[in-house]
Amino acid sequence: MQAKVNTLCLAKRKPKWLTLRFIEFTSTESIFYSSANNLKGSSALIVIYKNGLTSKTMQYIASQSIHPATVFLNHNEITKLHCKIRWFNQTHEIKRCGHGTLAAANFLIDHFGYCPDVFTSMSHERFTIRVKKQRAQLLLKSIEPKKSEFAESELKSVFSSAIKVAYSTDDKNGYTVVLFNEEFNKEFEKDDLKSLHVDFKALSKLHKNAVIALSIKNKDKKNAIAHFRYFAPQFGVNEDSATGSAVSVIAPLLFRLHGLNKAKLIQQSNNGALLNYEFNNAQVVIY
Repeated sequence: MQAKVNTLCLAKRKPKWLTLRFIEFTSTESIFYSSANNLKGSSALIVIYKNGLTSKTMQYIASQSIHPATVFLNHNEITKLHCKIRWFNQTHEIKRCGHGTLAAANFLIDHFGYCPDVFTSMSHERFTIRVKKQRAQLLLKSIEPKKSEFAESELKSVFSSAIKVAYSTDDKNGYTVVLFNEEFNKEFEKDDLKSLHVDFKALSKLHKNAVIALSIKNKDKKNAIAHFRYFAPQFGVNEDSATGSAVSVIAPLLFRLHGLNKAKLIQQSNNGALLNYEFNNAQVVIY
């Protein structure tokens, strides 16, 4: 999957914030799309800035963007092996963002011919980049979720179908993965999760974690496929269109349940997305 690039600086009508003296360069890039499967993936606005750009201004710029994530990189750091990275949606700073990181890495490779080996978030999490055939791959440590009857009980009124089992991470503002009964999957065999209705107000009030709805479609190790959707109204986005960071939780769970160390993940959002991954030694490679 090649990334699509559109340089905003060449647009005739520039947003006012582009005149800020701190802004060096901006571009947009798409990731996790598949033309063959009619999946649009997701996009990110990438902003390279000079020293002096405040968090408040970053949030303002993101609030004016139509993209699910706005990525900020310091121009002084993008040539180094390690580079700090920040992501924002329209209302919140994002704690971790896989699609934004991959978009930024591919943008740097395409336009500057290099990319840092590691991006570091504000919480000091490392997002390692591996370049293969001039495309970036994202390496994340896996996050092991644990079976949670409490989460299952808390979320039972949120979804339109009965929950089979729920798994949660221990991290504050972490993830909860929800699996559904097999009867639900059989009834909606093709687009099972697209038919799932979610009470976002209830989810925001009842649960602290972002929630991943997961359905395993093919357990064969050579052709494994799973569908998922990602909900995070607590963090300013009811549903994300393409969520790379979620794979760090999905991958170890699929390995534990079915022995799968790789699979195609189809995110059944409105746009749709295709995420490929490999899981080995508590590490997830996403591409």
